[in-house]
Amino acid sequence: MANDTALDGSKSRTIPTSVRGLLVLALLYLFLTGVNLLGGGFKSLGSDLVDGLFQGVSNPLAGLFVGLLATVLVQSSSVSTSVIVGLVASGVVSTSDAVPMIMGANLGTTVTNTLASLGHVRRDAEFRRAFAAATVHDFFNILAVAVFLPLELATGFLSSSSLWITERVVGSGGSDFKSPLKAAVKLPANLVKDLLASLGAHGDLKGGLMIAVGLAFIFVALTFITKNMRLLVADRVEAAINKALGAGSGFVAMALGVVITVAVQSSS
Repeated sequence: MANDTALDGSKSRTIPTSVRGLLVLALLYLFLTGVNLLGGGFKSLGSDLVDGLFQGVSNPLAGLFVGLLATVLVQSSSVSTSVIVGLVASGVVSTSDAVPMIMGANLGTTVTNTLASLGHVRRDAEFRRAFAAATVHDFFNILAVAVFLPLELATGFLSSSSLWITERVVGSGGSDFKSPLKAAVKLPANLVKDLLASLGAHGDLKGGLMIAVGLAFIFVALTFITKNMRLLVADRVEAAINKALGAGSGFVAMALGVVITVAVQSSS
């Protein structure tokens, strides 16, 4: 059994890097298609139904726990955060309401690393080190929420800052740019819509199915993007970690953590 697992792992590593790179691009395309379907699905639902579904999210604490629960359920803050971004992009959730939800999504990752540390529970010394590292991550996220959530509720600092940056970036161009990628993403999304319509799905039912398919696309895409990126950078990451720890610089280790998370697309 162990030999079979090792064999499967060795086979997965023999896939050429170029093929894995193309696979990541294809998965990104699937992810964008899922986001498109998610937004289109909510637009297909009646406005009263959508308002009813997300009325509770306007409560900051409710939004915080929605984000936390979503991350705990899918075990990926990347998936839950991407869904929240898609909801904001489609106009279903406001930027100010999304801030507590994203904080909750990051808070949900504390469950993942705690579960990971339990894998070392049979070895006392390892478990102490693993649980200590997990606790550092837990307290960082908890303290971040404790500081920034009241600040956001009192001043709207985070949401207003994000809108200010967006206005500078989006409004900096002199002409409208029609993205060919957006047009390319619409093609498979429209195929899914036509397929659902041909199966007799219309109105709210069609919108609900589009949301379900979009969420499935996002979950599958991000799951396999993470797996492929880990395999692509595994050896480089191990060498970089050893080098950074050997240097003994906290700033180098912090920068390395940022690079690794960006590379594998998973803080978990």
